Amino acid sequence: MLTTDRLTIRPLEPSLIAELKEHYTVHQRFLNHIEKLSIDPTLKGWDAWIVQLKDGTYIGDIGFKGKPDAALEIEVGYGFQADYRGHGYATESVRALLDHVYRDYPNIVVKAECLKDNFASQRVLMKLGFEATREDDELIYWKKFNA
Repeated sequence: MLTTDRLTIRPLEPSLIAELKEHYTVHQRFLNHIEKLSIDPTLKGWDAWIVQLKDGTYIGDIGFKGKPDAALEIEVGYGFQADYRGHGYATESVRALLDHVYRDYPNIVVKAECLKDNFASQRVLMKLGFEATREDDELIYWKKFNA
């Protein structure tokens, strides 16, 4: 579990799904993540993390899209409920996750991608020190090296 001044960030696991079901509609993708974890428990921490306010309110999720590849690269992603966008929660939670992974894997390169018209996501990535490396018709691709 990771904590910041305003947030609690927990890796997705079966017990957390049960807790979330009490108050929220659980997305099918969370259930898919749990299924993957049941097949390969070493994915824990390299998969989805749930972001909650300190009072337990679920506001979004962040995470990696699997374990690092042979080149020690990994992709990060994030999404927040509409009411909680624009308050710095994405930047705060992803920063905590990056700090966590860089402690154990200082040479890892973190990648991200976002739609060209998703200016909010672009601002998050820039604040976190990501650099745009290329783009295509729809997406901008980013990388961050541990500073």
